[in-house]
Amino acid sequence: MLLYQNCSRLLGECKTKKRYLPGVSRYGKFLALVLCILLDTSLVLSQNNPYRMPSHSSPITTMAHQSGDEAPASFYEVLRKALKKRKTDVDRICPHTDSVARRILEDYGAMFLAKKVTPPPVCIFTSEAEVAKFQEDADYVTENIDGADIELQREAMKQLLKAREKALKEGLNITPRDGAEAARRSYADSYELWNTRFMPALDYWLQQGRLTEAQVARLKALPLHEQIAEVLELERSGIYFSKDLSKSILYSIAAPGTSQHIAMLAFDVNEFDNVRVRELLAEQGWFQTVLSDLPHFTFLGLKEKDLPKNGLKSVVVDGQTFWIPNVTQ
Repeated sequence: MLLYQNCSRLLGECKTKKRYLPGVSRYGKFLALVLCILLDTSLVLSQNNPYRMPSHSSPITTMAHQSGDEAPASFYEVLRKALKKRKTDVDRICPHTDSVARRILEDYGAMFLAKKVTPPPVCIFTSEAEVAKFQEDADYVTENIDGADIELQREAMKQLLKAREKALKEGLNITPRDGAEAARRSYADSYELWNTRFMPALDYWLQQGRLTEAQVARLKALPLHEQIAEVLELERSGIYFSKDLSKSILYSIAAPGTSQHIAMLAFDVNEFDNVRVRELLAEQGWFQTVLSDLPHFTFLGLKEKDLPKNGLKSVVVDGQTFWIPNVTQ
């Protein structure tokens, strides 16, 4: 009888040697063939096999190598150096004892590395007065873009207008999404937007039986910081608060007092799905930095090739590249 041996590493491509073994039944031959197929399959699925089957459990793909195969630097190491120059440190802007602040830093923290602008002094502003003072000191300017009064920090605006000028010359455009709200926002704006996600999600999960009426009432009554912490904790168990209820609320809307729009370093773009528009914005230091928030661009004032050495790594979502903090454990 024939025994099949030495299967190749690719499933279905078995190279064989013939060996006659007296007394081996047809049933034994069948078992040997099955074993061959199983071994090939295990090789394909092996994490060390270059031909392994891809996983489709997540739409997010992390780029293994950055510009020129340069591995990204540690976000926290780069941030510490940047903050030292500003005569502050990580614990002052985002205390390590505050899990919410650290989560905000690791999701939205790219803006703290921005050049030629004034990054916020804290990860979470706690009042309208704090926001107003920061915005006044940060020296922002106003330009009318496509009928909307857009307010951004001076350098961020300068580079946005340059990108838009280039786009117009190519028959394209860069326009604000949802009018003036595309740029500067107040503390009150961020709180109002939070509730556009928080309140409907509570109603939905109550109807689904995942939350009780008592839990919903308690969540609504919590002080804001505790409310944010509770929401993030619930999301760990799959009770999401984003607009489509499929992901973290932080990938849909910023927690109150944390938005890059408050820092006047963010601009929501109508034409975000145009590859050339994204390239033009990148040429002027504007990048997507908040995972899954496709229209949202952040001014970093850096060249794309320099982002890895500034502690950012590229992640592809829905075919678009986001630059997020390279947080190593």
